[in-house]
Amino acid sequence: MSTTTWTHCLTTADGAHLDLHSGPDESIIEAAEQAGMLLPSSCRAGNCGACHAHATGDYALGDHARTVLDDDSAACGDVLLCRTYAHGPLTITLPYEQGRIISGRIPERTATVTAVTQVAADTIGLELALDPDQQGAGCEFDPGQFLELTIPGTSTRRSYSLANTPNWDGVAELFIKLREGGEFSRFLRRVTPGQRLTVRGPQGAFGIRDTGIRPRWFIAGGTGLSPLLSMLERMAEWAEPHPSRLWFGVRTEAEIFGTDVMDALTRQLPGFRYEIVVGHPSASWRGRIGTPLDGLAEALEEAPAAPDIYVCGPPGMVAATRRIARQAGLSDDRVVVENFAPSAA
Repeated sequence: MSTTTWTHCLTTADGAHLDLHSGPDESIIEAAEQAGMLLPSSCRAGNCGACHAHATGDYALGDHARTVLDDDSAACGDVLLCRTYAHGPLTITLPYEQGRIISGRIPERTATVTAVTQVAADTIGLELALDPDQQGAGCEFDPGQFLELTIPGTSTRRSYSLANTPNWDGVAELFIKLREGGEFSRFLRRVTPGQRLTVRGPQGAFGIRDTGIRPRWFIAGGTGLSPLLSMLERMAEWAEPHPSRLWFGVRTEAEIFGTDVMDALTRQLPGFRYEIVVGHPSASWRGRIGTPLDGLAEALEEAPAAPDIYVCGPPGMVAATRRIARQAGLSDDRVVVENFAPSAA
């Protein structure tokens, strides 16, 4: 392995400057981990977009999913840090605050399953009670973050976004899509209250950004609804005045969940409204047909004030949201994204 190293300057969204050293044979994510600095990431294979950033300097970008980082964005300096290999000093702009960077190791706790509920076709609601750690018994996180769960006795881990808000009771709520043939899905189909799990986190950089009183619009595909509900519930708890809208897309009516939470938000959060969009509905469906992006495009044409847009869903949905926002004249920094690429393993 080469002994050549370069010093890189990392700047966070809140203006913190961090130095990092790496060589040509290690990704920026790997180099940061070696230095005891855990930058937000998930798949580490260029498939999820959790380590998206912007870089200037001489580097090579390894193989990655074009649905997560397209060639035009890469040509403008956008990178996935798990696939970025320095060939010289880099200046890296991170799209999150310094507080999202974990020092040392990812927190790890044990938890007990307290409830398993079938909330929609092939989707369960999983409630966990986290054991106390050195910081206490609470479930502390920033809305938008995720937990990693491990199948007991194995090294198989999966990441799931938190759907509730931070609390002192140590309660974590997750919505999980069960997939045919998936190892973790097979485990979850058998899980019952009382099951003990290992939990790592919270992790991730997705979350609401402080941009004044601009409207906040949310786009969800399937269980991508989870972190958006967490954000909206936190807004309701803090009585935030931002006008807000949510479009929730599913393939069929059988996949709809979370309406009780969304209905409660319409009562608790002034100016909030939501719309469920079904791609392949039955004859009895009376709502919008298509994708959430159809409603977004129409609303942007009529919006009196340009919003910030938060989107969580498959890479194709995320990429399409960016295109629609650009066509409406919004800059990329007005679209905050969380990709997810379902695993069948």
